[in-house]
Amino acid sequence: MKLFTRTTIYYLLFSLPLLMLSGWLLYYNIERALQHEVDEELQNSKELWEQHLNSLPAAKDILELNNPYVQIEKTSITSNNNFYSDTLVYEPIEKENDPYRNLTVFIVRNNQHYKLSFQRSVLEHKAVFKKLIVVMSYVFGGLLLLFLLINLYINKKLWKPFNTSLEKITSLNMQQLQQVHFDKVAIREFDALNSSLNAMTGKMQADYLSMKTFTQNASHEIQTPLAIIQSKLELLLQDSQLTEQQTVAISSAFEATQRLSKLNQALLLITKIENNQFTALEKMSMKAVVEKYESFFVEMMDEKKIAFSITVKADWQLLIHPLLADMLVSNLFSNAIRYNKQQGEIIITIRDGSFEIINTSTMPAIGAAKLFHRFAKSDTATGNGLGLAIVKEICDSNNIAIQYSFNNTYHQFKLTPL
Repeated sequence: MKLFTRTTIYYLLFSLPLLMLSGWLLYYNIERALQHEVDEELQNSKELWEQHLNSLPAAKDILELNNPYVQIEKTSITSNNNFYSDTLVYEPIEKENDPYRNLTVFIVRNNQHYKLSFQRSVLEHKAVFKKLIVVMSYVFGGLLLLFLLINLYINKKLWKPFNTSLEKITSLNMQQLQQVHFDKVAIREFDALNSSLNAMTGKMQADYLSMKTFTQNASHEIQTPLAIIQSKLELLLQDSQLTEQQTVAISSAFEATQRLSKLNQALLLITKIENNQFTALEKMSMKAVVEKYESFFVEMMDEKKIAFSITVKADWQLLIHPLLADMLVSNLFSNAIRYNKQQGEIIITIRDGSFEIINTSTMPAIGAAKLFHRFAKSDTATGNGLGLAIVKEICDSNNIAIQYSFNNTYHQFKLTPL
C-alpha cells in the first residue's frame, strides 16, 4: 500500500468519527432548542390563560372554554408543578396521528380543582428539523469531499520530489554507468534525502568503476602468466625422466591451471557482457545454432548414452551478437549434459519466440539462492559455477526472459523475449 493511500485512510479514520460526533451534537442541540421553543410557547399560553381565567366572573363556567388547543376538566388532583409530555393527536383532515407537545397544570377556582392541558403541534418544527439535518448532511459530506480533494492535491504536491527521486533510483543501472543527479528541493527532509542519495550514488559509481577496472586489469594480467605456467607444465609432462608421483603432481597442477584459465575467461566474458561490448547484433537462427552444438556435444552425449531430440515448430530468429548466441546455447547444452544421468534425455523445442531445453537428472531442483548465481554449483559439479550466470547475463543484456522449472526428474529452462 502506498504511503499516500495509507495517510488518506488515517485521515478518514480520524475524520469520520469526528464528523459523526459533530453531527450527533448538532442534532441533539437543535432538537433541544426546538423543544425548548415549543415549551416556551406552551408556557406563554398557560400564563395568558391564567390571566384570562382570573379576569372572568366567578360565576362563569370555565369548562365552556374548551377548544382544540386547551382542554379543561375537573379533577381532584392538586399540584403546583408544570408537567410536560409528548403525545399523538388524531388529525381528521390528514387522517393520521400527529406529534404534539403537551403542558399540564392544575388550578383552583371557586374551591374546585381543574386540570388544564395545553397542546402545540411539533410537526412544523420536525419538518424544519428534518430539512436542517438534510442540509447539514450535505454540508458535512461536502466538507469531507473538499477535505479529501485538498488533502489529495497537497499530498501529491508535497510528495512530488520524493516520487521523482524514487523514479530515478528505480531506473538507475550502475552497470550502464548512468549519471544521475538528485535536485535540490524546498522541503528540508526531501532535500536532505536527495543530498544523501547524491553522495551515495556517486560513491557507488566510483566503487563500481574501480572494481570493474580492477577486474578487467586483473583478468588480463592473470591470463598471460597462466598461459606461461600451462606451457611450462606441458613441457615438464613430456620429460621421460619424471617419476610416476611427479607426473601425477604435475598433471594435477596442469588441470588446476586449466580450470583457473577457464574461470578467468568466463569472468572476462561476463565483464564484457556487462559493459555492452557486444553491439554488432545479427538475426541468428536458434535452430542452426542448436544443430551446430549438437555435433560438438555428440560424443559427450554418446558417452552417457543420452537420448537427444529436437522439435522445431517454427525457427526463432533472435537478434543477438553471434558469439553470445553460441555462448547462450552452448552453456545450456553443456549444463544439460553435465548434470544429466546415464541413459538420460535431452529435449529441445524451438518455436517462433521461444527456446526450451529439458534434461533428466538425479539432482533435485535448483534453489532460488543458487539459480543463476555466480560460483553456485552442486557438491559433485566439476565446472566453475559460472555457466548459468553467463546465460543470465546474456539474457539480461539482450531483453530475453529465462524461466526455470522442475518436474519430477526433469529440469527445464525456457527462453522468451521480454
